[in-house]
Amino acid sequence: MATPFLSALKNTRAALAAGALFLLTAPCAPAQSPTTQPPAEPDYQALLDTATAQGFAAFSQLQPATEDEYREYIHLLSQIVEMRAIIQDNEESLGIVRGRTAKILAQIESFKPPAVSPDTSLGLYDEARLNLWQAENWIAALEKIGDNRTAQASKAFDDLKSAQQKLQSMQNGGQPANASQAWELQLQQTRVAAALAEQSVRANTALWSAELEINKARQQLANLQIAALKPVASFPANLLQSLLDAVDKDEESFDAQIAQIEARLKSFPTRNPAAGDEALSAVLLECPQNEIQLLDYRRVLLMVRSQILQGRFDLWNSTDGPSLDRAAQSIDDRAQDVLVWQPLIAGFRTRFEQRRQKVETLLAARPQPVPAAISDFAGKSIDQEGAALSAWENEYSALTQLISLCKADAGEKCKALGLAKNLDAAASTVASQAAAIWNTELFTLSESVVVNGQIVQSPSSVTLGMVLVALAILIAGGIASQAIARWLRARLTARLQLDANTGAIVETFTHYLLLIVISLIALAVVRIPITIFALLGGAAAIAVGFGAQQLVNNLISGIILLFERPIRIGDEIDVGTYSGTVTAVGTRCCKLRRNDGVEILIPNSVILQSTVLNHTLSDTYARKEIHVNLAYGAPVEKAMELILGILKSHPDLLKTKDPNVFLANFGPDAIDLRATFWVDQSTSGSGTRIPSEIRLAIYNGLNSAGIAFGLATRDPAQPPAVEPPVH
Repeated sequence: MATPFLSALKNTRAALAAGALFLLTAPCAPAQSPTTQPPAEPDYQALLDTATAQGFAAFSQLQPATEDEYREYIHLLSQIVEMRAIIQDNEESLGIVRGRTAKILAQIESFKPPAVSPDTSLGLYDEARLNLWQAENWIAALEKIGDNRTAQASKAFDDLKSAQQKLQSMQNGGQPANASQAWELQLQQTRVAAALAEQSVRANTALWSAELEINKARQQLANLQIAALKPVASFPANLLQSLLDAVDKDEESFDAQIAQIEARLKSFPTRNPAAGDEALSAVLLECPQNEIQLLDYRRVLLMVRSQILQGRFDLWNSTDGPSLDRAAQSIDDRAQDVLVWQPLIAGFRTRFEQRRQKVETLLAARPQPVPAAISDFAGKSIDQEGAALSAWENEYSALTQLISLCKADAGEKCKALGLAKNLDAAASTVASQAAAIWNTELFTLSESVVVNGQIVQSPSSVTLGMVLVALAILIAGGIASQAIARWLRARLTARLQLDANTGAIVETFTHYLLLIVISLIALAVVRIPITIFALLGGAAAIAVGFGAQQLVNNLISGIILLFERPIRIGDEIDVGTYSGTVTAVGTRCCKLRRNDGVEILIPNSVILQSTVLNHTLSDTYARKEIHVNLAYGAPVEKAMELILGILKSHPDLLKTKDPNVFLANFGPDAIDLRATFWVDQSTSGSGTRIPSEIRLAIYNGLNSAGIAFGLATRDPAQPPAVEPPVH
């Protein structure tokens, strides 16, 4: 039911269209009485022909138009003529489409299941399905076109409304005062006429509705035919044989055609009337050569077609899931082969059109007139190649339709088998594909076997499954070997009181020894011969020499560090700009932990090749020293005794090594005392806490004794030294 808004909109559009038609035909003079008939509509085709024949120079003498306005005027007239031609064609097509729709509806009303035989049922069934798919594609395309037409009609209506308003404004200004205003009014009237013509085409949906209606009728008729033919359709063996015989006949005809083309090639030099034109002759010689190549391609399509027909026969006559799945898989494989041809066909078509255009260009460049013999020979050569190319394209299109029918057959057969059989077929397919992938041969090795005293080379295949099993054994064995190595280290450390460094050596070499054993076991389980390493030795040597030399260098350096033990776990070392405690010595790098908790990974080769300062190589004892500055005049001996007493009384200093206090130097501003003492670096806080406590005790003791610290004294006339900034 139409809403008041839609009704008002339709009435408005009708009024605007009628008003536009009146404005187009009305003269520029003031409005006449309503009873006066408007003048006849201009002949836009005649106006277009006249304006085009005159050209801009002559037209500008009649009308004060600029060159841009002239081009716009020609364009508007062309648009009006084109739109009117479209309207006329649509009216003629509308009657034809409605007549065909009536015939299809009559067939639907009087539909009866056709009488079929086993040999014809499948062909009729395929034809009905193709008609259904074609109708469905047309319906989808027309619905999309309808959406675009709605948007285009809305825009055309807005353009028409704007042009009419501008024309009405110009007419309200009265009679044109000069030729320029009269021309502007005429140009605006033409704009309105062009907008009205376009709006009429865009808004007229009669032909679109008729095409949509006929395709829906085709869809309905195809569904009736499919429902009637589906229960009786079959694919007997004699039908397959007749189809294969047709393929053989086509192949025999190809042999005869190739013989004819080869005869044409041999006689080309004598038959070619353009023998003197080398460029044209070279292009025309390509035509029969391409025909032979196209026939070879068509022969391959015939072979693929026969394979698909055989697969379809197996598909139709399958009674169980696995056989149905095998037939469907064979068809899918052939379909993948067919898809490869699509860009090849497009490329042939492009080159053919380029060759055709080149022939036309070469003929146009010859002195006129071109002899009829040459033009006829060139046209015949191009037409023969074009016919061969079209035949190839048609056969390819028919083959793709056959593949679509086969895929539809597979879907219907799977539904008919039921869920249980479909699951069995799917399981069988997955199992077969998995087995095929598992048994995929990666490479083959030759193994020497002694037979009756003679060495015989026996080929040994290495499959993907063997490699995956070997990888699984290696991964599981690697995890197990690492766990075993850690367990053995813990037991030996507990029983034999091993230090951390010796425990790391035991763990590392146990892990690698077990990995070697597991690798040999993995190779033996999957029957990969050990000779594979002989074949890969050269590649491994190249890899080590170029890509892995640094890795091997670090590995060997790590082994040296583990056995030579220049550094051990827990040592305080300085390497270059890094310093800290060694926490791990690995086969690739060593871990160094700084006092702030940051861990540094240093490659083993760097440690061996650099100067390493090891504070705890022989023992864990380290000497520390503290400088104390006293003011001149202070009791030095008393201060030294006080500092020495503080050192001896600290509980965390080594008792086996006595502390000392020395008068180190007479500085410019103070007396420099140096206190030395020994600490065990394995004691917590030996590097920071103990020196801090001693400094604090010295500071408090000297203050309590009234001994003054040295102060910096300078001459007021001398400016203080400025130290450079530290970045």
